[in-house]
Amino acid sequence: MVVGAGHSATHAVLRLSELARRSPGTQVTWVPRRGSATNVFGGGLGDELPERAALGSRARKMIDEGLVNLVTGFRVAEFRQDGGSLTIVAEDGAAVTDVAHVFALTGFRPDTEMLREVRTDLDPAFDAVAGIASEIDPNIHSCGSVSATGARELAQPEHGFFIVGVKSYGRAPTFLAMTGYEQVRSVTAHIAGDHEAAARNELVLPDTGVCGGSGDFDDNAGSCCAAPAPALVQIGLRPVTVS
Repeated sequence: MVVGAGHSATHAVLRLSELARRSPGTQVTWVPRRGSATNVFGGGLGDELPERAALGSRARKMIDEGLVNLVTGFRVAEFRQDGGSLTIVAEDGAAVTDVAHVFALTGFRPDTEMLREVRTDLDPAFDAVAGIASEIDPNIHSCGSVSATGARELAQPEHGFFIVGVKSYGRAPTFLAMTGYEQVRSVTAHIAGDHEAAARNELVLPDTGVCGGSGDFDDNAGSCCAAPAPALVQIGLRPVTVS
């Protein structure tokens, strides 16, 4: 059983489908909590990163061939030991039985233990570098709107220390390898003393055609590609008598 809807989960599903093909009787169940499979398969032809676009197409093929059972809208609530296997129960009571292994690929946060002895400035919400947190916030930015980040934004309070790559993004799901390459180019130029090159933006992002974030779990009305609409929140106040 694979839990998750991102690219890591898709990779795991594809590898496990190879096992199912070699060993008849092996069943792979994929349980994203999204209510629709649309985003699970990625951007397809709308994704200008061809290898990533191929992931979704290959996953869909494995499902069509019966090697993978896709159960959408599955929000895990409970694990039950059932003899030598597990039964996974969802919030709505649905269950997947006779599970031997569970692969939970539902996002992560970076391990910053190695940085405890140096001074760092990380955003408390995303565990990202504080200098770029507002630029990569998936609750605000749509696909393709994430700006390039360089030496100036990635610098830490510890003199001469920078955090680059996926660790600089913390829990934000909007990281691309080419973003990290641009970070390293800028930081390397800064260290070499070429501050003009360090400040220059050489990143050109394609129209990715896919989004990070969780989207709408229970219906298909929304899209993670758009900034959230304002919502009115009313807070009731109880009268207090002051004497």
